[in-house]
Amino acid sequence: MTARLLIVGTGLIGTSIGLALGTPRDVLLHDADDEHLAEAVDRGAGRRWDGAERVGHVVLAVPPRVIHVVLGRLQAGRVAQTYSHVASAQAAVHAQVETAHCDLVPFCGSHPMAGREQSGPGAATAALFSGRPWVLCPSGSTSRAALTTTRQLAVDCGGEPVELSAADHDAAVALVSHLPQVASSAVAAALLAARHTSGGLDPVRLAGPGLQDTTRVAGSDPALWVDVLRQNAGAVAPLVRALAGELDAAATALEGLTVDDPTAAEVLTDLLRRGRDGRSRVPVKRGEHDSAFARLAVAVPDRPGQLAAVLVSAAEAGINVEDVRVEHLAGRPRGVIELLVHASTRPQARSALAAAGWDVLA
Repeated sequence: MTARLLIVGTGLIGTSIGLALGTPRDVLLHDADDEHLAEAVDRGAGRRWDGAERVGHVVLAVPPRVIHVVLGRLQAGRVAQTYSHVASAQAAVHAQVETAHCDLVPFCGSHPMAGREQSGPGAATAALFSGRPWVLCPSGSTSRAALTTTRQLAVDCGGEPVELSAADHDAAVALVSHLPQVASSAVAAALLAARHTSGGLDPVRLAGPGLQDTTRVAGSDPALWVDVLRQNAGAVAPLVRALAGELDAAATALEGLTVDDPTAAEVLTDLLRRGRDGRSRVPVKRGEHDSAFARLAVAVPDRPGQLAAVLVSAAEAGINVEDVRVEHLAGRPRGVIELLVHASTRPQARSALAAAGWDVLA
């Protein structure tokens, strides 16, 4: 055994694991797509596996439908002591592995709750898992060694291990990951029906941060997501149907507004209120929720270096910026940089940035 880890699959997740570990000499990489493999190696995620070198642990970052095939092949070659996978559906993968008569003892399911709308090794980043939950889904047969190794991998990548059963995991990700993907894609697909105004303007040109945020994950790879949704379809379908019911009720209420139906506004108010309350539950950072943070907008000239300069001013004032978003104003030589800061520090941040000469918006 000459390497600690073999990553099979050098897409977004596999390459990001290699980059997060930061020890390319101790990490081996393998992928059926040689271009992906070459790019991951060039980026420093690890070195090529020769097909024979043995390792301590294997991470299967391959499509869920082939995990059992790849695992069986590797176990037959006695490549590693323990194995894990990072699929976003757990129960179906476990059933396939069991049916394929793979050895379940050295095998642990896991799923880092992190990703991007881009795919492939070029989109990978060492910080992808930082502060994000990394779900561990051991089966009843999983050895302590396999679970411990998988847990340590999550920690070494910057993730925060959370142990769940496969069924609980699948129900949770159906709600917080798979449903949003379907909803985002549906909204984005509606844009294809946009008709130009009488003056020839494409209405999509008027889009702002709201549409950008709502449709961000719609840019994901369709083939990848069909595979993901197939593995967890039973949990996702009722959520999509329930969402469709909410939208249908909203449509009826909107029609009611046109004829002064007195209950229509109540229905819409209830939906919007529940939506606001639900949004407040979404964690922003390490379990802290949206209500703990505030946004601060700074108008800047649309030229290079402005974002870096604003962040430097915030750092010099001792302000910790949790997130940042840049909005370019169509047809105008200015943009808006929106900073996410702790609500308690917003007044200080506003004063400090204004004192530094920045145009802080109300």
